[in-house]
Amino acid sequence: MTPTVLAAYIVMILIWGTTWAAIKIGVETVPPFVFALERAMAVAVVLTLVALALRLPFPRDRRTLIAAAVAGVLNTGLSWALIFWAEQFVPSGLVAVFGATAPVWTAFLAHFLVRGDRLSWLKIAALGLGLAGTAVLVGSPVTRDGADVTAATVLLALMPVTWAIAAILAARYLQHASPVPVIAVEVWAGGLVLVPFALSEAALPSVWTVPAIVSFAYLVLLGSCVGLVLNLWLYRKLRPTTVSLAQVLIPVQAVLIGALALGEAVTARTLVGAVLVFAAVGLNARAGSGRPDERASSGSHPRSA
Repeated sequence: MTPTVLAAYIVMILIWGTTWAAIKIGVETVPPFVFALERAMAVAVVLTLVALALRLPFPRDRRTLIAAAVAGVLNTGLSWALIFWAEQFVPSGLVAVFGATAPVWTAFLAHFLVRGDRLSWLKIAALGLGLAGTAVLVGSPVTRDGADVTAATVLLALMPVTWAIAAILAARYLQHASPVPVIAVEVWAGGLVLVPFALSEAALPSVWTVPAIVSFAYLVLLGSCVGLVLNLWLYRKLRPTTVSLAQVLIPVQAVLIGALALGEAVTARTLVGAVLVFAAVGLNARAGSGRPDERASSGSHPRSA
């Protein structure tokens, strides 16, 4: 890595390792779907204004627009709705660990959807480890009891599959478009999906405390506007295997912050599941070989919470 690329890589990890705790702080006083929608709208407006100010071209061809919209529905709409809602019941660090399996699922889907990208024994082993780790994590320590808790962990286990699908779309159709306007289109599409979720909480009180406001601003400006653009830029500079290794470092940071700053429980079961997931990501990265332009060969775009 050049010094500039290395600095961008470190900054991305530091930012995305802290977004999970910021969400936890925000949903303590603001309904989760409302918080998610307002974040999406703010990010979309900021990125749109930046793109217009810099005269960056928005995608116009139908294929690119559809790919960006579908990626936004999956990465912003559905996943933010789930993450923000689930963090009411599940420790923020544990949510991050679930998300770490996305590169492994991307490698599996690429076998069927990306020409010349085949599963190897190492990738199959990584998938097995990832599934084992996910199985251990489902039902791990939570902050509340009830059916919502079980539903949250099961849905979190499935969430990385949607990230993997979006990564395949990005690899095939979005690599040559300008990152800022593409992400703006994605977030606008995801925001539309969040509208009915937010309307379901319209009658609930929103208390914008100072911590909630600070968390919101952090998530909008750094977590999304800076983090997402850095991520797309890094995929043009590094092998996908290198970028996918961030999925080990980001959850480790999230777990530590959750335990030390938010007092979240970290038990032996959580640690075992996390180790299996991290081993899966490492094996997946080891199995990935190819030129930097082979975008989906062994990893997915890690997504911020």
